[in-house]
Amino acid sequence: MSHHTALPTEPDRHASADDLEQLPLDEPARRQRLRRGGPRTPLPLLPVIAIAAGIGVAYVSQSAHTTAATYEVSTLTAQKASLTAENQQLSDELSRLESSERIVAAAQQLGMRPAGQWAYVASQPTDVMPPATAQTASSSDPARDLIAALTRR
Repeated sequence: MSHHTALPTEPDRHASADDLEQLPLDEPARRQRLRRGGPRTPLPLLPVIAIAAGIGVAYVSQSAHTTAATYEVSTLTAQKASLTAENQQLSDELSRLESSERIVAAAQQLGMRPAGQWAYVASQPTDVMPPATAQTASSSDPARDLIAALTRR
């Protein structure tokens, strides 16, 4: 009597050892039990992941810093151009205000008129040092002569 073709009867319910070896083991079920917590990262990959994340953060930080520096440079360049133009405008205005024609025109508006003839005033010269006496003339040290002249006053 063949076990595979006939319906199992009460005594045939117990399988023999040969029948058990032919049955496939349930390997996927066993593996699923081991991985219930989800996929696990191998421990040696954690430093590599940390280094990659650090490099990524450093790159983003450097890019942000470079962008901010570029913006500041362009702002300062525009400000320099504006200040250079303002400096040129003020220099031109200063030259116009210092011109002698403008000063003469402003003086005439105030009621002044050019002089008919030029006059010179001579000032009286004053001695800075008193005349040297015989005692100081014989001295050969100019610093001593200066000190003596300053203390006489």
